[in-house]
Amino acid sequence: MIFQQKISPGQKLIYRELAEKLNMSQTPITYALGRLEQEGFVELVPNFGYSVREIDVKELEDLFDFREALEVHAFLLAIKNQTDEGLKTLEKKIQEHKQYTPPVYDRKKLVLDANVHLEIAQMSGNKVLVKHLRQLYEHIYLRHRVELMDPARIHVSSKEHLKILGLIKDRSSSEAVKLIRAHIRAAKENMISSHYTKN
Repeated sequence: MIFQQKISPGQKLIYRELAEKLNMSQTPITYALGRLEQEGFVELVPNFGYSVREIDVKELEDLFDFREALEVHAFLLAIKNQTDEGLKTLEKKIQEHKQYTPPVYDRKKLVLDANVHLEIAQMSGNKVLVKHLRQLYEHIYLRHRVELMDPARIHVSSKEHLKILGLIKDRSSSEAVKLIRAHIRAAKENMISSHYTKN
């Protein structure tokens, strides 16, 4: 429901309504909310109840800094460990991202973007790295009002993905690192700018 934007960041979660929508008792809902609270997706506010936890600018900056460090490492490993099959899968995911062109950012576009980056992490051969990047993307993309992001980057990011693919194929480590850093920092700036737009 969070992914499909049926529940927005900051929105109060009411047990009775969730039970009706999901056609289940309150017990599994209570358990699920507890798990989501542990993972940082919802928060329990005294005298208010549960709500989808909004992301603030400081946390957004921290998550993107962590993302950059992980992805640079993933890229270097992907260049070293690349296979024809991995490159073919990455190219397919880049094309899927490129072909979906909504007028504004939505969750699907960001999931397709995350799939491109996760495939590069898969090519690294480091399963722990993939796991942490997946969790990181979930926090960035599910807890932010993505529709407020500047849609101009929708087409720019697709072009950058194709350049990144070429650099991986050419095993151009230093150029790939420069490009991925610039790519992630531009995404960070877009998301932070949209956060201020919201406020």
